Amino acid sequence: MDSSYEITDDLKHDVLAATDIVALVGAVTGLKKAGNSWKGLCPFHGEKTPSFHVHPERGFYYCFGCGAKGDAITFVRETEKLEFPEAVAYLARRAGIPLPLRRSGSRADRAKETRSSEALLAAAAFFRDQLPRSAAAKAVLEGRGVPREEWTALGFGAAPDAWDGLLRALSGTFPEEVLLDAGLLQKNQETGRVYDRFRNRLTLEIRDARGEILAFGGRALGDDPAKYINSPETSRFTKGKVLYGLDRAREGARKSEKLVLCEGYFDRIAFERAGIPWAVASMGTALTPTQADLLARQVPAVVVAYDGDPPGLAAAWKAFPLLVERGVKVFHVAFPGKHDPDSFLRAHGPQALREAVEKAKSLLDVLAEAVPPATGDAAERAARINEAKAILTVAPDRVYRHELLAAFSRASGVPLELLHEGSRRSPVRRPDPETAAPTARAVPEAEESVLGILLASWPAGAEIAGKLPGELFSHPDARELADGLKSLASKPDTLDFSELQSHLGGGAGVLAARLLLSDPSRPDESPNAPDLEKLRKPLLQLKIRRLEERGVELQPAIFAAEARGDRDVWTSLSAEKQKLSAELHRMKRELRRPDQGPGGQGKK
Repeated sequence: MDSSYEITDDLKHDVLAATDIVALVGAVTGLKKAGNSWKGLCPFHGEKTPSFHVHPERGFYYCFGCGAKGDAITFVRETEKLEFPEAVAYLARRAGIPLPLRRSGSRADRAKETRSSEALLAAAAFFRDQLPRSAAAKAVLEGRGVPREEWTALGFGAAPDAWDGLLRALSGTFPEEVLLDAGLLQKNQETGRVYDRFRNRLTLEIRDARGEILAFGGRALGDDPAKYINSPETSRFTKGKVLYGLDRAREGARKSEKLVLCEGYFDRIAFERAGIPWAVASMGTALTPTQADLLARQVPAVVVAYDGDPPGLAAAWKAFPLLVERGVKVFHVAFPGKHDPDSFLRAHGPQALREAVEKAKSLLDVLAEAVPPATGDAAERAARINEAKAILTVAPDRVYRHELLAAFSRASGVPLELLHEGSRRSPVRRPDPETAAPTARAVPEAEESVLGILLASWPAGAEIAGKLPGELFSHPDARELADGLKSLASKPDTLDFSELQSHLGGGAGVLAARLLLSDPSRPDESPNAPDLEKLRKPLLQLKIRRLEERGVELQPAIFAAEARGDRDVWTSLSAEKQKLSAELHRMKRELRRPDQGPGGQGKK
């Protein structure tokens, strides 16, 4: 990660302004001019009819097929699998924009980071040098069938059976403080004694996605009760934010479009040795949300291949909703006889392990098979159905959620209506890019006109958007979009489409994209008129409709007050109705007037 640079909002905006998003996206998928946007096949899902649009003026892309959306930074993050700072730095270098160094303690931070990195590299070299001298470490690797020629590439080494083997080797080059910061030493808080963290262990290098060493893992070679240990968390290493082996798995994942997720170091290595290089390990049985995010950014599908024992199976079921929540297609391998991938490889060979992955069950099949038949235990059946529903209904997209529930219904025989009962989220049909227009036209024309003009005239329309009452909009998508614009009105300089989309649900997001990609002018209006001038008529129409609706609401209340003889309420409501009628008359008269210019004078 580009942690030595200051990634500011100003840098982000400069990068976006300097990036030709059409050229950026066009290098990945072919684009053709279509009105005020560019159109092509979506690079994020398979399609035959183009539904992917790029809007160069606003600097965003949107797919009406799968809902993929964002700006140039988002596009680089998704296609290059980079973190946000890395994506900004990538585009900055591409545009020739200097990357500012961190302002606060930048020199000290960079120096500390550099020295820690150098210490880790030196430690790796030391451990690799010690490996041929450790009979116990070699015995472990040979017993697991790891070829000697692969030891270095896989990052194996050995820590000697001594309290200060590494310390003595590196003390002439690095001060104790640096080695402590890198997680290579430990200090006894009572005595102040400093000693090696890794002693009498087979060591493994833990690297980031680019192959830089962050930390080490260590397997005990003696009778240490802690069979496996890792480096402590440091400024460079947080266990729950790293996937072991991702650096070696990325290329294979790019080709296969999936990753195998397992628990431990040797499990991941077992898959690679079996001809499945696209495997990573969570380094334990608890997949974290950050690790799930990493997986989702890399591939559309994950094969969960945790150990076959009860803890491993329980961990797999805990991982399922984390992956579903991020839109990942999930498969599961259940190893027989409490095998883990490594022991399964040694017992049955590489072909059997490859077949196990190839025949991995879909999550839907796993969930369906867990549901007892209708003739079985009713309580157990209900529990399993609820468990499946809890996993499937966390899917982020309503369409995908509906598809999952429908498929589970077919696989399990559970009525779809039962699965929708009590669901936090209601499924909807997938918006087809070719038939999306009829759904969009369900938004009243006046509501669509107001929102389209505000979007087209931004930032001039920001002040109006900030004061626009949400109750003017009857359609829920239009109301949600109006609220989203209102939330951005306080920072009107630019319309950040990515930020706007973060405030919107699926339907409102589609509406926003469609309006931005369309020409907001109407046939009966001058295309040369300032955009805000076009607001008068549709805004009046919305206000008139709202007043008419209020009038309809008032009449039954007036009758009721008269019937029960409540003179005060009747008088108050009647006065409101009279005032409302006068306002309606004025607005309708104004609606019939010709459009006015900026100064309020009628057009000539």
